[in-house]
Amino acid sequence: ATVTVLIPNGQDQHDFMPSAKDVETVNNASLVVSNGLDLEEGLEDAMVQAEKSGVAMFHIADHVTLLEATKTDEKEGAVKEDGHEEDGHEEDGHEDEEDHGHGTEDPHVWLDPETLAEAIPALPDALKLATGKDFAEEATAVVGELTALSASVRDIMTTVDECKLVTGHDSLGYFAARYGCTVVGAVIPGFSTAAEASAGSLADLKVVAKENGVKAIFTELGTPADVAAQIAKEIGVEVVELATHVLPENGGYDEMMTQLATAIAGGLS
Repeated sequence: ATVTVLIPNGQDQHDFMPSAKDVETVNNASLVVSNGLDLEEGLEDAMVQAEKSGVAMFHIADHVTLLEATKTDEKEGAVKEDGHEEDGHEEDGHEDEEDHGHGTEDPHVWLDPETLAEAIPALPDALKLATGKDFAEEATAVVGELTALSASVRDIMTTVDECKLVTGHDSLGYFAARYGCTVVGAVIPGFSTAAEASAGSLADLKVVAKENGVKAIFTELGTPADVAAQIAKEIGVEVVELATHVLPENGGYDEMMTQLATAIAGGLS
């Protein structure tokens, strides 16, 4: 098969807008694989229309345990989930438009390799329909690789005594839940970088960050650099940039996750 990646590496997935050629590529695809939950906001309309026209879609978020809002478990000092939603979608993979819209469900599923691995066993069925080939063996291998990657990330995070995070936007919920961190706040309080921070939310963030003794402000693609720098200055910590939405120039997903964990552990040391 020919695999085309529509959103260029380094482009914010939240604000990518497709060209007419991109829309044509979607409409002519044998299979479109997306993250889902409206992460690819600019592509959403094109994908919905293509699906209605019969283009096969595979939304990763339809096949994993979704994390909703998070709260701090003060007793244990770790992220505690308000609720998970098990995969309860239609087997044919066709849902209403609102199923992929913004809501309480966190779309950043790739920031936990074990959550991402939950979607892999279902992918061969979609690939077989699109290509006529059996990818079951490859899927099993990928699940093993993701499990091993998660173990490596966990090893890195065990070097941190206490993991309290202030992030660019609400993107690290899955990472935090898997590796024993607490997300105490975000510069942009929302799942999308297209959201905006208010003066009130920033004031609250500074109070919460000081109360929790955070050691860094972790920024990422789409975070207003000047706002993050000002908050960091006022609470007396450093700004650490994370690559949560970008693959390394000379690496893939494994390297991205390893570098992410290393940057977080380093920023907290």
